[in-house]
Amino acid sequence: MRVKRMLLLLLAMLVFIPGVMVFATRPTPVDQIHAGMFPVGSEQRVEYASALNVRRGPHPRYAAFTHLTRGTVVTVLEYRNKWVRVNTPSGEGWIYAGYLSREMAAAPPLTTGTGTTSGSGTAVVAGSRTPQHLLRADMFPANSTATVDFASHVNIRRGPANSYTAFTHLARGTTVTVLEYRQMWVRLDTASGQGWIFAGFLSNDAVIAARASGSASTTAPTGLGTPTPHAQLRAENFPANSQHTVDYAQFVNVRRGPGTSHAAFTYVSRGTVVTVLEFRQGWVRISTAQGEGWLYAAFLRRP
Repeated sequence: MRVKRMLLLLLAMLVFIPGVMVFATRPTPVDQIHAGMFPVGSEQRVEYASALNVRRGPHPRYAAFTHLTRGTVVTVLEYRNKWVRVNTPSGEGWIYAGYLSREMAAAPPLTTGTGTTSGSGTAVVAGSRTPQHLLRADMFPANSTATVDFASHVNIRRGPANSYTAFTHLARGTTVTVLEYRQMWVRLDTASGQGWIFAGFLSNDAVIAARASGSASTTAPTGLGTPTPHAQLRAENFPANSQHTVDYAQFVNVRRGPGTSHAAFTYVSRGTVVTVLEFRQGWVRISTAQGEGWLYAAFLRRP
């Protein structure tokens, strides 16, 4: 009887030790975890562990610096090799995707095979969302239809950006009617009300043709060139209050901090003129309609 009491006491202590994982049920098998379950910007719920370690990098060898309790909802910033980068009150870190809810795992893994364009027979990879530089307004005219693709489930948000709250989602294969297109996002009707979906997760004839050719249109900007090599970026070229034009990419992410480890919260399109507030290690701080953020200076036009 004494041994039984000690075991029960030990179990109770383990549940409340920070960072110790106590399995509620079995996590998702590693061979069933795929990138399509965790698109960037999607919201996921911690499951299958009472306390889930958050680590400095995407592997158990990295130190755990905090933990998330079961039921915590996180937003995916990045997916890499079965791990997900998330934001926490203690900073950004990595959690093992197997301990997140299997709601999205109900759909089969995305194929990495090829489809064909309508009547052309040209192969097009179906496993990843349409790149931003291929998206344009005439692909999604009002009242046209498109199909949710390239992810098992896609979040529907209150506004046309990842910064808006997701209130529902649509499963792959769902057909939607376009109400409005705005800066790579599409407004549509759902059973839970109107919302916005990132157009890169939609497919129609125009999208298929663009993905097959690798070009948005014959009139799309050409000659983007290549970004400035990092070694050539110097502070004297980006003094405070100087103005520069975004170039060498159709769209460039604006991040919370000066590095790709920081979350992107908006973007600026090619041709946009920005004013430098600060230069730091190859990045410039700028002001946007969504607030101040950091842009990689290599995408600013060379003098």
